[in-house]
Amino acid sequence: MNDQNHDGRVIPSLYMQNKGESSIRFALRLTSAPSRVVVRITGGCGNMSAADADGMYDLFAEALKGFDGGILFGGTRMISKEGGKILPSVTEIPTRIKIRAPDAVILGVVPRTSELKLVPGLGMVVSGESGAAYDSIIHPNQEACLLVQQSVDTGVEWEAEYRVCLDIVKNLRDYANWQSVLISYNGGSVTKKEILETAERGWPVVLVSGSGRVTGELAEDNDFLNEHPNVLVAEKTSESLRGVLAKLGVWGVSAEGHRNTFKFALAQGA
Repeated sequence: MNDQNHDGRVIPSLYMQNKGESSIRFALRLTSAPSRVVVRITGGCGNMSAADADGMYDLFAEALKGFDGGILFGGTRMISKEGGKILPSVTEIPTRIKIRAPDAVILGVVPRTSELKLVPGLGMVVSGESGAAYDSIIHPNQEACLLVQQSVDTGVEWEAEYRVCLDIVKNLRDYANWQSVLISYNGGSVTKKEILETAERGWPVVLVSGSGRVTGELAEDNDFLNEHPNVLVAEKTSESLRGVLAKLGVWGVSAEGHRNTFKFALAQGA
């Protein structure tokens, strides 16, 4: 995978899902991972400052080196309209992890907020309003991507991404005995919604302290942390993040026999 330069000729396998439908076939792609752990990465995208993004890629890539479970992320890439540069975003993290964790399976979820456009040299554009500083495209360096829409004629809001990811994680946890962890870095109002909903479910959440904006604020909110013991804080170092993930058992979860179990449970409508 080449994440240093953008290649607009590459588009991953695409799945389409109408809002309210299940993501069974797409979710089953995750079960090819050797370990029964799914990491959901959320946080800052277009509004993240360069200072907050500094060191972000190496932080995650080193912390998750050797990880062999599944990774869910917002499967877009942001390209500046002026100069065509790849902008810093948490959506660039999973493909950087993949370089140091080749057995990990990375899948993206993208809301179809407007009409799709295939632009030569750029790729599949999912959002590129006039006046915006960047275009959002389907990230080329992922195994597969799920496009979520209300219907053929109607798109959805951006927060549909995290809601679909919550559903996928719930199915994996309920029907296949997978572990999960949400890692949040930076982010705004939609990221906060995902953190709060995940925390309320009692699932593990890791906030990267010092990453800025919503994640940084919640990482320093002692009342929130005391009310949610399933929410842990990692410092903005690979050693700290890897240590917290190790406590949560992100490594060493055997996948023996889980693929057929998951498929059977979903087929039975469990």
